[in-house]
Amino acid sequence: MAPFSKAERLLLWAVGILGLAGVNGVFLWAIAARPDAMREALANPIALVFMIEAGLLVFLLAWLFRRLGLTRLGWAWFVVLSLVGSLAFAIPVALLLPRRER
Repeated sequence: MAPFSKAERLLLWAVGILGLAGVNGVFLWAIAARPDAMREALANPIALVFMIEAGLLVFLLAWLFRRLGLTRLGWAWFVVLSLVGSLAFAIPVALLLPRRER
């Protein structure tokens, strides 16, 4: 895979920052403003299914990124980045890190 162009790197950085500050920021604000919202979401079967699916996709993407050599991150680091800042943060960060040579 060829290295990313300057424009592609800029786009990945923008998505990563949006994921960390935007998506994760809104989540943290919502939890602080409405602490009961998480309890309500966990009681909602539709929301729970989406959360379970997101969790499964995090682990699938972590495995795929390592398996395909798209990142030098271990699968556990990818999962941690996803939990800290969302997939919109973890995917660009994982892709922007230099890959290991095979």
